[in-house]
Amino acid sequence: MRLAALFLTLLFAASARAATPTTDFSDLWYNAAESGWGVNLIQQNEIIFVTMFVYGPNSQPTWYVGPATAYTGSSNGIVSFTGPLYATTGPWFGGAFNPNNVAFRQVGAVSVAAGQVDTAAISYSVDGVSVTKTITRQTWRNENVGGTYVGSVTGTYSGCGSARNGYFEAPIVLTVGHDGGSTFTMREEGSNYFCNYNGAYRQAGRMGFVQGTVLCSDGQNQSFATSEVQGGLQGLTMRLVSQFDGTCQFIGRIGGMRRAP
Repeated sequence: MRLAALFLTLLFAASARAATPTTDFSDLWYNAAESGWGVNLIQQNEIIFVTMFVYGPNSQPTWYVGPATAYTGSSNGIVSFTGPLYATTGPWFGGAFNPNNVAFRQVGAVSVAAGQVDTAAISYSVDGVSVTKTITRQTWRNENVGGTYVGSVTGTYSGCGSARNGYFEAPIVLTVGHDGGSTFTMREEGSNYFCNYNGAYRQAGRMGFVQGTVLCSDGQNQSFATSEVQGGLQGLTMRLVSQFDGTCQFIGRIGGMRRAP
């Protein structure tokens, strides 16, 4: 109970923010060149619960937890989280659980800094030993985001001339062709226009990414890139950047709820 009470105290020490301030970094992260250890980052609002499974000085598996790794701000596009790091001990899993046998000890601190959706740096210290590693989201199975979605597109045009520049939003229907492979198609249909997207899909952990070309009903040929593509039983969301005519750019979000069968 003492350990749970500590975690709850740390988690609720600051009032919750009105909205999650960053990309969701929840995932299994690792360093591809260093097999056998990794980091679980589980984010709720501005707090990341860090669980590290590493090897101790005796080369035996051990783990550390950072239950209140809190968002500390963004600078030059890099978001940062920092908090205390603990080692814990407790009763053997095969016996009766006695909460009085759970103990914790602060061993140092942990920080996570990310300037990209799929790559981050983790820095931590344990009893005076400091470590900094580059980590990436680990992928073992691509998502299948194919389906039909009813939603909207929202964002801002810039560099397109006064007739087009500014905020734009529209109700849309999205028809996505994707089966978990590298081929991705999407048709965006508004009330008086449509755009057909074709691109190459890749995945990093829970997040998908697509790059390709767009042809819209106005005859515009565009290039596009999406990031933070997340689809499931309920719906599909992603960030979208498209560009055409050299300087004209759209930056926004696109997605919707999955159309009921």
